[in-house]
Amino acid sequence: MIELNILLLEFSVILGINILIFIFSLVSTDLLVSSLSFLIFLILLIPFYTLIEKIEATVFAYNLEGLPFFKLIFFYSWLLNIFIGIGLFVELIYLFMFC
Repeated sequence: MIELNILLLEFSVILGINILIFIFSLVSTDLLVSSLSFLIFLILLIPFYTLIEKIEATVFAYNLEGLPFFKLIFFYSWLLNIFIGIGLFVELIYLFMFC
């Protein structure tokens, strides 16, 4: 069970970093900062979704797949990542067009 707690902590740290990158990119209007933020976001997606797969496997191993808590975590993290990705992409397109 401690393994699941550690995986959830890593999950929340990576999600927090994605949110901070998004907020920093929104505050900054520099093309270089927005490009780097989008690149870092894309790089962090690989370990994020790998971690989600590990959490799903651990939840299945502990027979906790019936709990709606984990389903909500996976759904809202997916939704949040889609929102952040689209937001960064639109900001990058806007900066390329008008800078």
